[in-house]
Amino acid sequence: MSIKTPITRAYCVQLDEVLSISEARRAFFSSPEPRRRFEFLCSSEECRQPGNEAKITAVNYDRRPNDTYKAAHFRENPAYRHSPECDWVVDEEDEGPNGRLPGESEADAKQRHAKRKLHDYIDTFDPGTEQLPQGEPTEGSSSNSEVTGKNLRQNTSRATKRSNNHRTSSLERLVECYRHARQELTDEEFKAMKLRVLGEGEIPLSQFFRKVSFAKLGAHNRVLHGGARLDRWFGAGFRLKFIDWLDKKPVFLYVSKEQMNEYRFRRYLDETLRQEDADYFRVFAIGELALSSSGKSIDLKVADLRQLVLIPGQKATKPPTPPTPEQEVKSSLISGDAGLSRQEN
Repeated sequence: MSIKTPITRAYCVQLDEVLSISEARRAFFSSPEPRRRFEFLCSSEECRQPGNEAKITAVNYDRRPNDTYKAAHFRENPAYRHSPECDWVVDEEDEGPNGRLPGESEADAKQRHAKRKLHDYIDTFDPGTEQLPQGEPTEGSSSNSEVTGKNLRQNTSRATKRSNNHRTSSLERLVECYRHARQELTDEEFKAMKLRVLGEGEIPLSQFFRKVSFAKLGAHNRVLHGGARLDRWFGAGFRLKFIDWLDKKPVFLYVSKEQMNEYRFRRYLDETLRQEDADYFRVFAIGELALSSSGKSIDLKVADLRQLVLIPGQKATKPPTPPTPEQEVKSSLISGDAGLSRQEN
């Protein structure tokens, strides 16, 4: 059967676990070089039975995201068929001529249609950091366990189809959803997107993200974001300086070498910061804004690096210099000669 909904997770053969596309990227760039692309199958066990393995295509997960990018995503491989019980085969034959399902409100129908445009979307976000199983190996341990340990979120058998509610505690995945929604949806669709935040309730997705320059001192149950440049290294640690100021004071984000050494995906973060063509970084973080000890600057404190996402960016290229009149004349003469040559041939 054919897929009728965005595929938001797939089974990675090499890692023996089901991943979202952002988790696949982190795993790929946290693996030692030389890196090889992963193979993906459908996340539904019915589509992974021997002789009926439905392959899934993963796009752009092996490329680092940047400030303007084609979003990484999973997509159906048309050469393979899926089971009728597949997670991603959704029956919408009951949709009426008005585009609504039975009992569905107009607002809910609009949001459902908008979500179809996204490669991954999040309905519910848990601001708490991602939970790791007991004894989960960290980066730097033996073999390939540094990448992402086996069965981190292993798929289990299902009696029924999955819920349509997409829930995550991964900030990186939420950031991908937010950025893709801003890029793909109309202003009206984007403003209508809702996010349920555990401990707070349902709010517009756009309101869960707040620019650092418009924030206030203190802890924030919001994703603070803004552009920043790498200020300096402290061994394995680093400090970023935000481009925009807050309360007429510069804002810094400092990550110690101890934090980096404890971070499971430190290789991914370190290589992101060391990109030679990155002029700045788009920072997304859940943390606390506090006045520095000197009182002359403000620090954005992030307790857990799983609550920090960095997107490399490049300055817009300068527009080409308009040609001089002499250059325009020369160009037209060359074009004319080329045209005569074609006619003669």
